[in-house]
Amino acid sequence: MELRSLVDEFMASCRSRGLSDHTLRAYRQDLAAFMHWAAKSDGTPPLGKESILQWIAALRAQGYAPATIKRRLACLKVLCRWLEDAEKLPDNPFHRLRVPVRLPHRLPRNLQDDEISALLAPSPPHRGTGSAPERDDDIAIATLSLALELLFTTGIRVGELCAIRLGDIDLAAGTIAIRGKGNRERHVFLVDETVTSQLQAYIRRRRPAVPGLDTLLLTPRGVAADPNHIRRLLHRYVADLKLSRRITPHMLRHTAATELLRGGVDIRMAQKLLGHASISTTEIYTHVSDTTLHTTLRAVNPRGRLRERTNGAS
Repeated sequence: MELRSLVDEFMASCRSRGLSDHTLRAYRQDLAAFMHWAAKSDGTPPLGKESILQWIAALRAQGYAPATIKRRLACLKVLCRWLEDAEKLPDNPFHRLRVPVRLPHRLPRNLQDDEISALLAPSPPHRGTGSAPERDDDIAIATLSLALELLFTTGIRVGELCAIRLGDIDLAAGTIAIRGKGNRERHVFLVDETVTSQLQAYIRRRRPAVPGLDTLLLTPRGVAADPNHIRRLLHRYVADLKLSRRITPHMLRHTAATELLRGGVDIRMAQKLLGHASISTTEIYTHVSDTTLHTTLRAVNPRGRLRERTNGAS
């Protein structure tokens, strides 16, 4: 069977299993890139170890980042595992294959206190004629403001945020049901009264506007807000605030995770709240920031302490 037919069957299986639109889109793009490369190859079976190593070399030669290469390989690995389970691939090329791709060790990009304070500052209401553009601005501001608060106070992913439905929210219990990666469900908690009040106000406003739509966050056009919509709103907001660097929704998640651990939350509890499948992912946030380390060392100052001891002894 041709590679394209195998990929089509795999994608149909993914859709039937209810994988998220984000995952389906990523699989589709990565596998299309692989098929495009394989169509120009020298006839080597595309799903073989030699072809995979050649593809890695080609991606490197084209200047792709290690993270992109690793993601595309992960997608191909999932395809091969599915084909093997379906008895359509007698020899899975990823068995005992050493993949020479290493990611650089990078600490998560957190927001500084002044940045997060600027982002979460209350936005002034528009005072105008009530025209359609102004109403659209009001809706966009309310949506972004609530999105930023929820991202920071709960640490959820932007995709999880946009998937929240009204039925997932229990205001009395102060919880929101979140469908995370792999359709794993968990609950996050509304522990800040101001954020809870803001959420209540948003729901009161949006429910009569689009009564037939259950999604929490809306665009000014009255459709469900997706992650790209939130990213665009945040990009414009950061530009308006004249902040000095690019800020993404995921940076609020990084910051929330770091704040949880700095506040003394047990790492296993943080893992559950953040929806990490592996605790090693949560452990990334136990890093000590350079600023905190510098401040601590200045307070300790081994050289200064030695000077004090020797001066006191003389």
